[in-house]
Amino acid sequence: MIIYGSRSAHIGNIPCKSAKCENCNSERTITFNIFRRHAHIFWIPLFPIGKTGVAECSYCKQVLRRNEMPDTLKREYVKARNVAKGPKWQYAGLFLILALFVFVGFSSKISKNNEAKYITEPLIGDVYSYKTETNQYSTMKVDSVSNDSVFVYLNNYEIGRKSKIYKIEKADRYSENTYAYSKKEIIALYEEKTIVSIDR
Repeated sequence: MIIYGSRSAHIGNIPCKSAKCENCNSERTITFNIFRRHAHIFWIPLFPIGKTGVAECSYCKQVLRRNEMPDTLKREYVKARNVAKGPKWQYAGLFLILALFVFVGFSSKISKNNEAKYITEPLIGDVYSYKTETNQYSTMKVDSVSNDSVFVYLNNYEIGRKSKIYKIEKADRYSENTYAYSKKEIIALYEEKTIVSIDR
């Protein structure tokens, strides 16, 4: 279950400079309490979604929301709200998402660099995931390597989605016969994206 919603954080108390309290006629007793709302998921703040606040008189304790404020007080409130700055932690979720994208991109680049090495220097036990002629996906496992050839066992099973290949990658699903490819053929299959990934 995904838990999401919005919450508010108190970001400042800003004194009102000119308007006086209409309830008790006190001057310089009004303070604006400013809050900034943020969206969250699993209680991790994602991003701010607006500021709000109230005016409170420290003498008579009257509290007014924006729609209850007289015009003079409302103008002061708008200025105070615009001046108030919220904490950076309310962007924590965005920073985490950005970091995740950077990590995935970095990991993907490393994986591709590794694959470029694996395809030219095959080792026993390497597993090639490949796209079949019927647009399914399967695997082949390297059994042995000679100077110019790669000998593989073919998986007897296929699956429709590349992301589900792990479901058919079982030791007992490979044929007992080996098939030979030249190293050039293996490299060509990788370059034309018939071989879609290499696990070592």
